[in-house]
Amino acid sequence: MLRFASLFVTFLTASAFAPPTRSPHSQLKQLHQMFSSEAPPLQTVDDDAANSDPFESYDPSPSQKTIGTKDVSLGSGSTVLDASSSSSSQLLQIQYSAKLLNSKFTANLKQFETPSMVFQTGEQRILPGLEEGIIGMKVGGRRLVRVPPNKGYGDKWYRGVVPPDSHLEFDVTVVQVAEGPLDEFKMKLEQFGVERAVGAAVCLGYLALSPLLEKSGVL
Repeated sequence: MLRFASLFVTFLTASAFAPPTRSPHSQLKQLHQMFSSEAPPLQTVDDDAANSDPFESYDPSPSQKTIGTKDVSLGSGSTVLDASSSSSSQLLQIQYSAKLLNSKFTANLKQFETPSMVFQTGEQRILPGLEEGIIGMKVGGRRLVRVPPNKGYGDKWYRGVVPPDSHLEFDVTVVQVAEGPLDEFKMKLEQFGVERAVGAAVCLGYLALSPLLEKSGVL
């Protein structure tokens, strides 16, 4: 008898603390609310806009007015700055080659394969599109730059090699960015040529000393 009473008390205690069971009506009502509630509208994504790549989507046609770039290797040295927004321009040394994009003409662009070129940014020494395309590159970096005619050679023949309205692709490597006057001197000397520089110095020295040599009777 005592065992039965103990089991009865245990049953009452468990029933008191058990979670309340919901009626079938309340369960159906909850299911109806779950499936009839309005879900937020799906957001559509424009694949063309999301995956737009100025280099890959570059169209060598009259409508193309902007450049396209693609990094082949990033480099790790000094960075090429935007001369139009920086306080001063930079002296750069680059190497590049070029090719025509989808042109009906065939051209020998060997003269555009430069082993080395030194120039000051912001002084319009190279094509506007090419200078724009190397902004952000680091020393040792290599980049492909596609340039439309409006930022290239325009609507006229260039040296009988580049046809009018040509789209060009440059393969550019940044060799050096001058970090100070000494770097600038070395880069300019290398560009000018050591032998020519020595020859020019000898000529200037001779011209400067010639009056003294004449007076002394040497000449």
